[in-house]
Amino acid sequence: MPARNPESPRGSRRHRRRVIWMQALSVLAVSGVAIRILYVQGAFGPRLLANAAEVQRATQTVIAQRGELLDRNGHRLAYDVPAFYLDIRTGAFTDLSQLAGQLAPILGEPQDQVQKILGRSNRWVRWPKPVLQTVRDQIQQTFGTSHPQDFTFTPTQERFYPYGDFASNTLGFVNHDGVGTAGLEAQYNDVLSGENGEITYEKDNWGFPLQTTIEETKAPKPGQNVELTLDQTIQGFVESKMNELVDKYHPEHAAIVVTDPNTGEILGISSRPSYNPNDYASADPRALSDNWAVNDAFEPGSTFKAITLTAGLATHTITLDDTFTSGHITVAGHRIGDWNGKGWGTITFRQALEYSSNVGFATVALKLGWDNLLHYMQAFGFLNKTGVDLPAEAGSIIFPPSSRHQVQLATSGFGQGIAVTPMQQIAAYGAIANGGRLLQPHLAKAIVDPDTGQVVKTFQPKVLNPQVAPPDVLRQVSDTLVLDITEGIDGTGRIPGYDVAGKTGTANVADPKTGKYYSDRLIVSFIGYAPASHPRFEVFVTLYWPKTSLDNTWGSTIATPAARDLLQECLEYAHVPPDHPEQVKATATTAQAQRYVETPNLSGQSRKAAEQALAKAGLTGQFFGNGQTVVRQWPQAGIEVPAGDKVYVNLGGGPGGQALMPDLTGASMRDAGNILAALGAELVPKGYGYAVSQSIPPGSPVPAGAKVTVTFQPPPDPIAAAAAAANAASGSTANSAASGSTAKGPGGTASGTGASSGGPTSP
Repeated sequence: MPARNPESPRGSRRHRRRVIWMQALSVLAVSGVAIRILYVQGAFGPRLLANAAEVQRATQTVIAQRGELLDRNGHRLAYDVPAFYLDIRTGAFTDLSQLAGQLAPILGEPQDQVQKILGRSNRWVRWPKPVLQTVRDQIQQTFGTSHPQDFTFTPTQERFYPYGDFASNTLGFVNHDGVGTAGLEAQYNDVLSGENGEITYEKDNWGFPLQTTIEETKAPKPGQNVELTLDQTIQGFVESKMNELVDKYHPEHAAIVVTDPNTGEILGISSRPSYNPNDYASADPRALSDNWAVNDAFEPGSTFKAITLTAGLATHTITLDDTFTSGHITVAGHRIGDWNGKGWGTITFRQALEYSSNVGFATVALKLGWDNLLHYMQAFGFLNKTGVDLPAEAGSIIFPPSSRHQVQLATSGFGQGIAVTPMQQIAAYGAIANGGRLLQPHLAKAIVDPDTGQVVKTFQPKVLNPQVAPPDVLRQVSDTLVLDITEGIDGTGRIPGYDVAGKTGTANVADPKTGKYYSDRLIVSFIGYAPASHPRFEVFVTLYWPKTSLDNTWGSTIATPAARDLLQECLEYAHVPPDHPEQVKATATTAQAQRYVETPNLSGQSRKAAEQALAKAGLTGQFFGNGQTVVRQWPQAGIEVPAGDKVYVNLGGGPGGQALMPDLTGASMRDAGNILAALGAELVPKGYGYAVSQSIPPGSPVPAGAKVTVTFQPPPDPIAAAAAAANAASGSTANSAASGSTAKGPGGTASGTGASSGGPTSP
């Protein structure tokens, strides 16, 4: 019997209906989805596509090539080089330590530092600063085959300073955004900056550019070049001398500036501390923010005395030949003393500058009064900023009206209690040098088109005051500044063949917390120019807190030798003919020409040992007394003097160890002063010329601190002497003419230039 179908016709129909409904619902569902897709595509598609494209492609600014900073002869001191932002796909490397080891020598960084940066992400890492093209080429050569897509290089520009810290405080630096942030880079940022361009590129899932998609859409326009007044060679002289000073004295701050006093152009300038602008991120923050030649004011000390002297002469308050009593003066109950503690007796105001007498210039200031002194401080630019084209120039600090009393007036006269800037001093001495024009110090000489080389703009000297004082007064001051070098205490500034005008300063430093002066900190400086009659170069050297003994911390012992060397190098470099060619020829015939040495310490040595020590140092000695050992010497130990110069040595031997007075007949005033200083005595000069008599006879004991009056007379006029000889009896011999016609120094030797006193210029 056949098997029976379990489904009835009715059940079969229900089953077919369910299938049909299910198929229909499926069709409807699919149709709904399709309709929704079509709707979304129509309504939102364009916007979503645009957003997707926006996510995938990006635009980035390309920093324009900055203009170059050039020296006055076209040498490049700062310029842009092609560079690249470096991105590394760290996730493509299994061993970051090995990767760091490969990259470290290419990037010039320690391996541990490179590995630390690579470990910041397991996807992509951007190197903190752009890399140069040479670095890119090395990376591509090393990894180009194995990891061609794991290093991307986005083009940019990197500022490059070819000489490192060469004039760094002046040139400044550019940050990673291409903006000048210090120095001339900041001062002329608008000129140096060009117009930035744009690039577009596609990004990967993490937002980093795909190397093959980078496209330039707007070309950047380079900035303009700035030609500076700096001379690369003179700047080299400055940097070399600065390094010597820093290595020897380790000052807290230091500055050297060389200018042309006829134009105000800065030819060389350096400050310490400094930094390498190629790696400014690792620099001392003090160096980045402080250019001591521009950004600070401090007590000038005795360099200010030339300003007080000018004011006194211009107002007819004094003449150079007026006299005063040096040593000390009491003002409103306060005692003001000379730097040597005892002065030089009654001297002229000309000698006050030569000896750097504080009492002398306190006297002048008191005679002037506040109104006259302030007038000439204003005339010389000390009450205003100079406007030098460097950021954050400091201004001077002068006693406010409520504090302008007699004591403050007196101390201001010799540069104490007031604060001025190096730029103000340079401008002021430049006015003395050029006959009266106060010029603005400046560094920009011209703006130059980088494509054509054509000058777009020139910077002319800016006159701040056309005549600071009468020309004849300035000539007198300049001549006296020359005497300070040739006859005064700043003899270490002498340059054979040239007339150098200059002045030293040794200033106290006030503790900002207590308002009192530090006992162990001084600021030493020298400012001068040459040739004095037609100046070509002006030099200012200053050091804050040089680390050496206080006995040796003077402007004349530290700053002057450096300034002298710089002046001489500049004069030779510019082929400036000497004022006195015969001096150059004379010194050129000796092995000691243009060489300076330090005086040895002779204290306690026998005469023979002292003679040997002097000979070894290249010096000669003049000995006094008949004692067995050296009691005192002048100049003191550690003072720099010209090789072949004379050191005055006191052997004592008188009653109670006192010195014995030598015969000073024929000695110059400078020699006589040096001899008496070696004896512990004080010169009281009368007249000028050569010594003809002395108050303590030769061979007599000299009490310590004794005042010795020495009368000086000029040498006889040779023409008058010849006429007198012609009128003499025809049978007369030359015996009478020979008597006293040749100036002889003590001990029968011809009087020479003597030793530099090397003394300080203010307490």
